[in-house]
Amino acid sequence: MKDTLSLQDIFHNRIFKVPAFQRGYAWEEQQVGEFLDDLELLDSDRFHYTGTVVLFERPDAKHLKDNEGNSYVETEIVDGQQRLTTIVLLLNEMSKALNTYDEGADLANGIRKRFVQTVDRDRQPLHKLSLSDDTDHFFKNSVLSNGSIESRPVMAAQRLEDARRQIADYLHRADGDDETRGAWLLDLHDKVTTRLHFNLYEVDWEGEVGVIFEVMNDRGKQLTDLEKVKNYLLHAASSLHVTPASREQLAKEVNKAWEVILGQLMAAGLGSPANENQMLRAHWLMKYDPQSKNWQGSKSIRRRFDLRNKGGHSQLLSELRSYVQGLRESCVTFCDALRPGRDTAFDSFPPGLRATNKVVQWNGKLLRGGPAAVFLPLLMAVRMRWPSEPQKYLAVLRLCEALAFRTYRMAGNNSNYRQPAMFRLAFDVTHGKTDFDEALREIKRRYGNFRLRQAFEAFTDAESLHSLYGWRGLKYFLYEYEEHLASALKGQPQVAWSEIHQGDTIEHILPQSIDGQPYWESRFAQDTHQRYRHDIGNLTLTKYNPSLGNKAFPDKKGREHNEEHCYANSLLLVEGELTKWDDWTTQSIDERRTALLGWARQRWHVDFDNDSDDAYEVQSEDEDVEE
Repeated sequence: MKDTLSLQDIFHNRIFKVPAFQRGYAWEEQQVGEFLDDLELLDSDRFHYTGTVVLFERPDAKHLKDNEGNSYVETEIVDGQQRLTTIVLLLNEMSKALNTYDEGADLANGIRKRFVQTVDRDRQPLHKLSLSDDTDHFFKNSVLSNGSIESRPVMAAQRLEDARRQIADYLHRADGDDETRGAWLLDLHDKVTTRLHFNLYEVDWEGEVGVIFEVMNDRGKQLTDLEKVKNYLLHAASSLHVTPASREQLAKEVNKAWEVILGQLMAAGLGSPANENQMLRAHWLMKYDPQSKNWQGSKSIRRRFDLRNKGGHSQLLSELRSYVQGLRESCVTFCDALRPGRDTAFDSFPPGLRATNKVVQWNGKLLRGGPAAVFLPLLMAVRMRWPSEPQKYLAVLRLCEALAFRTYRMAGNNSNYRQPAMFRLAFDVTHGKTDFDEALREIKRRYGNFRLRQAFEAFTDAESLHSLYGWRGLKYFLYEYEEHLASALKGQPQVAWSEIHQGDTIEHILPQSIDGQPYWESRFAQDTHQRYRHDIGNLTLTKYNPSLGNKAFPDKKGREHNEEHCYANSLLLVEGELTKWDDWTTQSIDERRTALLGWARQRWHVDFDNDSDDAYEVQSEDEDVEE
């Protein structure tokens, strides 16, 4: 193929490196399978165009030599890392397979030295491909080597290991005897190294990346909005009518910011495209435009920072640098708000403050009781406006948690209810248009109208019968009661929320079915059973659901028979509390409901101001696109 290069040509005198700001390995079973299928169908006497590889050699790039005197220059992969990484995985596994044949050992060694790893003059490993920092150690020491498989800290590492296994299985499944399989491997080697052809584009400087990268997607994996934004910013850096030094500096700031942002998102377990886009959107809403209907992903950034800006490119350069810095800083607050339990969360707060521990606790409560997305831009704005004052963030968290549970769980409003008001408030906080006390009053005003207050009063009315089995807020409600009981004993729950949230942990004390159960049939008529079985007073948390079933209450209670799986022996205080009843009747359920709802009235109480916003209730813009 004219004007294209083989893999041998691409690798000649180069050591490849994936820059830290690039996304991790993204190919999954489908993309790897399609690549292997392409190789299978490729005739041995034909070339196959594989795509474009974009490379960048920095002015200060490392120049290296191996122990045989071969010279290499370290070259960054701007585009094509998914294909090249997969090919290195394939050649590495092919080398292992060929090494099992006496006549294949020399070729196996040659493949490894040319495409995988050689040694430098000091006899230290010299890898032909290095990945970004989050997966490079795993890639070299677990995936490419024959050593033990280490832990996989990020999803990209798991994808690398999955791809390696898929390729190894593909090579192992080759039909025929050793001679036939050996010939097949030789042919496959020739296909990969000489028959796959690439267009090579070498970038002259860092900012040029954005001009060409966006249209050069790896097969099957479209760019995320976060990647598109980075590309546009780099394109802008290369196109601004400012000094070359200023353009170069902007490009460096963009790349460094994306290195930090991607590292933070992955470390927090938020590296998915959906999380990336949510972070971009939340920052945009609080900083640039609070109307979510106007948000169109990377297109919004293009329009806001249009290179045809009549204000001049010097002004645009300043605005772009401000956007990059703001996005980088807001990513910290985004990760903390959605992953408050991680070790590095809220590091910006002064160390040793009791308020910081409370922040972690209440941020977690907001996420459990949900929805939290409606408050996310506001939480980020409060953190960035008052970065060293955890008490302010904590006050907002506690208020939002109470109002979220009252509004979206107890009153049953859609998760986008009051969304525009909270986004506008986040915008006002960011731009200093409201102080802290005014912000708290505004939150209360938007959630304190008569209908919402009435819904809360109705929910916590202890005289009402509550059929709440299947209610989205049930587990959180009961777990908060568990924390209340533990706090009264000056302790913490012995069962983690994750165990409750993920399992079948709702127990009907009065069973859902009482047919053929003398204990229950003697106490509950059919119509009474139907009325009371899903009542909040009849529901508890448990870890013994299958064991308890429809046993009689004394058996579930466990004191008389000393059973292992019973209320008396439970680690859950909310379950152990049931042992104070001698019998389980409608009166018992009524008493427990009264106690639970009386506690709930205090737990989610809010002191509203007198100017709560009843007029706002009728505005059509109150509900926006649902998260």
